[in-house]
Amino acid sequence: MSSTTGELRHVMLGSIFKPEVPLGPTRDTLITCHASATGKGKLHGSPECRALRSAASVNQFDIAFGQAVERLCTNCRWALFTDSPILPLGAAVNNVDSLTIWLDRGPEDEDDIEAERDAAIALSTGDYPPHTNDIRNAGEEDNEAGHDEEWERYDRARDIRYGRHSHWRRLHSYLIRSNQAVADCPFLAPWAEGLQSRLTAVLDTERRAFAALVQPARLLEAAAVRVLPTPQFSGDPGFAGLGAEAEKTFRRAWYEWSRRATWSWQRLEDHDFSVYTVVSDVFGRRRKGKPEAHTAFHRLTAGWIRQAREEAARPATAPWQLVAVKTPALPRTRHSESERDPLTLWEASVIATYQVAFNRKSGTTALLVPHLVAEQLLACASHDMPVQRLAPDGSALPVETLLEQWDHESLAHS
Repeated sequence: MSSTTGELRHVMLGSIFKPEVPLGPTRDTLITCHASATGKGKLHGSPECRALRSAASVNQFDIAFGQAVERLCTNCRWALFTDSPILPLGAAVNNVDSLTIWLDRGPEDEDDIEAERDAAIALSTGDYPPHTNDIRNAGEEDNEAGHDEEWERYDRARDIRYGRHSHWRRLHSYLIRSNQAVADCPFLAPWAEGLQSRLTAVLDTERRAFAALVQPARLLEAAAVRVLPTPQFSGDPGFAGLGAEAEKTFRRAWYEWSRRATWSWQRLEDHDFSVYTVVSDVFGRRRKGKPEAHTAFHRLTAGWIRQAREEAARPATAPWQLVAVKTPALPRTRHSESERDPLTLWEASVIATYQVAFNRKSGTTALLVPHLVAEQLLACASHDMPVQRLAPDGSALPVETLLEQWDHESLAHS
């Protein structure tokens, strides 16, 4: 029973609760309503509602929530004490009803489809246009225009990929929140079932669209970077301009390059700029020895890339692994705050690319991944994102069954 003391919250019950929403035990909770003396029409949360202005007189009375829900005014706010059971139910209903935002959207037009196809083609070569040797001649202006158009093409491609990634993550987060709502209020399950099932289909379509813009080979090479031995510093004539800072710069360059390369969806070459920035920061305004240092570090990163690709191409000593992962939802943010995804771009790409089964009710995913990728996923497992091998003993059960049986809750709390 709700208390009659404490803080009040004003809630638009009529816009949250529809007649088809199960109310569970809150059905018998009393709420205070106002209505015209005739007893007909809507029930209101305040006698000041504009709809009551023409009423000759207004009556106030308490009524069971379940009896009132079909007549609630959608413009009124009801004053509820903070321990009212209607409040947590309203939050749960909102988390399920919000799924409708993403359903029944019209199909993409042909221009959007063509833009995605072109984005996939462009990104298959890298995040940026391939390096070309510019030839300055009488057609220099045409060359410049073509160069700008190519950069704009890759900018669009990256925007499309990031948009697909963000939308997929947002849809997934809405589904996970609706799962928690049903877990908190199990009597909502029959009502939520249809919405969740429809959203799951939309979610899978978005996942596939995102995965089409990611190159699996780059995800494997990123995992190979993680297992490379830390390179040892050795004197290079090109380091002369760095003086006593040479070894420190070397170690910092390796750290920045390997960290970015390990958790990215980009080509390994696309992280060269991080090394360029490290070297440039050390030189500052000094010019002497700077070009030679950049050349020396470019040779270094080329060697690191070669080693990573050799590692990725090495015949696997272990077969592909079946791995289960519980993907975290995006944290809730206020309107003025930007979303901070707990997943790295590499993790999100791996989950989208290698999915072989998805359990909607638990929000868990089964992945069939190369051994190196499995090792990196297991290494980055956390309380927020449990990861475990499925069927390590060679179980022949279907992957959907294995995923359903996976006890990720005990793993997360162990």
